[in-house]
Amino acid sequence: MMKKFMTTLSVVAVAALAMAELAPIGVQSLSLAPQAKVRTIEKRTEHAHKTPILRRAAGDEQLQAVFSVQGGESQKVVWSESFEQGLTGWTVTQGPENSVTFDATAGSHPFSAIEEGDTRSLHIDGDYRVFKRDIASITGPEIAVPANGMLHFYGGFSLNMEDMSSLQLLASTDGFETEGTLLWWSRNQEGEKPWQWRAIDVDLAQFAGQTISLRFTYTYGTGDDIFKKGGYMGDYYIDGMTITGVDAIDHVDAATGEVVNFVDLSAGEPVSWRWTFEGGTPSTSTEVSPAVYWTLDGTYDVTLTVTDADGTTSTITREDFVTVIGEAPVAHIIPPATFRFDDTHLPMIAPLIPVQYRDGSSGFPTEWHWSFTDNSASVTATTTSTEQDPWMSYLNGLSVEQEVNLAVSNEHGESSDAMKVSVEYQGYISNLLPEDYPTVYDLDGEGSFPGDNRMGITAYAERFSRPSAPVVVYGAAVFFETASATGIADQIANVGVHLVGADENGMPDMSNKYDSMWWMVAELETNTSTTLRGTLFEFNPQVIDEDFFIVVDGIPAHNDSLDVSFCTAAMRDHDNTAFMLNKNGWRPVTGYLKNGYGTSFYIMPYVAHAVMSLLPVGTEEIVAPAAGGTLTQSIFALFGYNSPIESDADWCRVTSTPNDMTLDELTIEVDPLPFGELERVATLTITDRVNANTIKLRVVQRREEPALKGDVNGDGVVNSTDVALIVNVIAGLEDDEDIITRADVTGDGVVNASDIAAVVDIIAGLVAESDEENTSEE
Repeated sequence: MMKKFMTTLSVVAVAALAMAELAPIGVQSLSLAPQAKVRTIEKRTEHAHKTPILRRAAGDEQLQAVFSVQGGESQKVVWSESFEQGLTGWTVTQGPENSVTFDATAGSHPFSAIEEGDTRSLHIDGDYRVFKRDIASITGPEIAVPANGMLHFYGGFSLNMEDMSSLQLLASTDGFETEGTLLWWSRNQEGEKPWQWRAIDVDLAQFAGQTISLRFTYTYGTGDDIFKKGGYMGDYYIDGMTITGVDAIDHVDAATGEVVNFVDLSAGEPVSWRWTFEGGTPSTSTEVSPAVYWTLDGTYDVTLTVTDADGTTSTITREDFVTVIGEAPVAHIIPPATFRFDDTHLPMIAPLIPVQYRDGSSGFPTEWHWSFTDNSASVTATTTSTEQDPWMSYLNGLSVEQEVNLAVSNEHGESSDAMKVSVEYQGYISNLLPEDYPTVYDLDGEGSFPGDNRMGITAYAERFSRPSAPVVVYGAAVFFETASATGIADQIANVGVHLVGADENGMPDMSNKYDSMWWMVAELETNTSTTLRGTLFEFNPQVIDEDFFIVVDGIPAHNDSLDVSFCTAAMRDHDNTAFMLNKNGWRPVTGYLKNGYGTSFYIMPYVAHAVMSLLPVGTEEIVAPAAGGTLTQSIFALFGYNSPIESDADWCRVTSTPNDMTLDELTIEVDPLPFGELERVATLTITDRVNANTIKLRVVQRREEPALKGDVNGDGVVNSTDVALIVNVIAGLEDDEDIITRADVTGDGVVNASDIAAVVDIIAGLVAESDEENTSEE
C-alpha cells in the first residue's frame, strides 16, 4: 500500500489576513493537481419554521371562533424593561463568594447599536479567577402574562465561554419560594460563537393569565457539570425586554414566502382546531397556531373552525384576510453535486447518466429556462429545458468545462444565473473555491487550528455533498502543514482518517463508519517551501451515494514539544464545509474563529463515478424478430458488470461474457416466438461489479398481424407453408384453446378433419388466383 504522495504546486504570494481574532501562520497559496490513483476506465423546502404553541387562559365563555396573527400590528406590549432607570424594581441575590456584579451600564457593548438612544443595559460580570466562581441572581418585578404571551429580549454574550459560566432565565408564580421554571439557558443557545447581541424569544403559554417574576441566574459552565460550584469569567448583557400579547386585526400584508404565524383567540375552551388557508402552504392545519406562507400574489381567505369538549363548533371566515405581494425572483442554480473537481475547482458531475439540477432561486419564479452545453473537441451541443428541476445527461464532453444557464421570471421581473461544471469520471475532489489558499491559525499559545490544541477540539471533519451518481471512494489526502513531536508517545500517536456518513442532523455519524486508516505522527508528510505534500490515507474502496464526511482524529493534545497541524482555507462568509468535535459534540466551524465566517479543510478524497449505461444513452428496449436469433447491445460500465446477466425469461439470454473493458457488446440469443403468440417481453437486469448501479433492458419479441386470412407465417401470401403450420398445430396442440379457436375454420367448436379440408380448399383456391395474377402481371 502506498503511504504517501507528493504533488508539486505553483507558489502564489499569500495575501495577509486582516482578522483581529487570530493570526494565520504563513502558508503559501498553492494550486493542487494530483495524479489519478486508479485506472481510467432532493424540491427544496422554501420555509421550515417553528412556531410556539399559543394558548389562552382558562375560562367559561361561550365558544366563539376568533383568530389573529403574531407580530406586526397585532402585537401589544404589556410590559417592558430597558434598564434606562437602572435596576429599579430588581433584586440582587449574591452567592457565597460575593464575586458577581450586577449593574446598569453601557459598558463595552452599548445596546444603542440595536436600539438608538438606549444608553444602559443590565450587565452581569463574574470574577475572572476560577477559585472565586459563584452562583448569583437578579429577580425582577411581578408581571401579568396575557393569553398568547411572548417574552422578547436581547442577550449579549460569547458562546466560546460556555465551559466557564452560563446564564439562566427562570420564571416563578410564587416569588421563587419554590424552584422556578427554566425558560432559557445560554448553554442551549445556537448560532455563532463570538460575542454578539442575540435576539431571543420565549413562549409564555404555560403562564397565560398568571402573574410571574423573572430571574436571571449567573451559574456554572459546561466545565463544572459535576460539582456545579458556579461560574467565572462571565460577561453578560441583557436589554430590550418586552412581554407581548396579541390583539385581533382585520387584515395582514405579507410578501411571498414570508411566514405568517396564526394565533387562536377563540372564546370558550376549544379542544380542536381546523384551519383553511386559501392558496397557502399548508392549505389546512389542525394545529393551534399554524405557520403559513404563500408563493403567489393575491388576496386570500382564512377560515377557522373550533370545537369544544361537548362537540359544539364555531366557525369564522375572514374574507381577503391576507394580501400577498411578491417580488422579482433571484435566480440560483444548485448543481447535482457541490464538491469540486480539484483540477478546475468546478462542481464535478458524472457523465453519461441522467443527473438532476435544482432551482434554488428565491422570490418564487413561475417560469424557468435552462440551457446546458455538452461540448467536446469535435461535438457542439446545447440542451434546453423549461422544467423547474431538469435532468441532464452529458454524452460528449469530458475534461471540458460545461456551461449551465438559468433564467427565471414571474410577474414582477426576471433574473439569471450561470455557472460552469466539470464532467469527469474520476479524480481528486475538494470543497475549495478558486480563490482559496491554504493556511493554519495560531491559537495564541493554545495550539493550532486545525491541529493540536488545548481548546478541547478532538476531531475535524470535512463534509462532501451527495454525488450526482454513486462514487467509489478510494482514500483521502490530508495536507499537513506541520508534524513534529519530541516525546515518544506523541511521535507514535496514531492520527486517523475515517470515511463516515451523516446523521439525521447533518453531522458526522461515527456509528456509520465505512472505513478507516491511521498513520503515526512521525510518518505524516508535510509541506516544504515550494510544495504542498499530502499524506494519503487509503481505504478499501467504498461505494457512497449520500452526503459523507472525511474525519481526522487522534491528533495529540497540545503541549510544548508537539506541533501538528493541517491546512484550511482562509475564513470566508459563505459555503462552510468544515466541522469540529469538542465536548459539546459536532458543530460547524462557522463563527468559531471569526464572527459569521467558516472555511473548508484541505482534505481531498479520490473518487470515481460508478457510471453504467446502455448505448446509445437512453436505450431501454430492443425489439427481436418473431423468428428469433441473435441480437447485440452496446454497454458502457466504468467498473464492468456482473456475469451471468439475469433474465426473467428462459427464451431470452445473454450468451457473451464480459471483456473486462469499459465498453462491451452484449450478445443476446432469442428463441422463435411460438405460433399463436403475438408478443412477449423479457427483462435483462445488469448490475455493475461494485453493485452501485443496476439497469434493466427490455427485450420485446413481437409478430406482425397477418395481412391475409390464413397467412399464418406472415409472408404476405397464403400458401402451402401456412397449411403445414396449421396442420402441425392441429396435430400437436389440440389442447391450446387460443390455437383451436384460430384453426376452427368451420366454426363447429372443435378442430377436426373438416377444418383441415376447408383450409386446404381455401388456400388452394387463393394460391391459384395468386398465381394467375402473377402471370398476368408478368
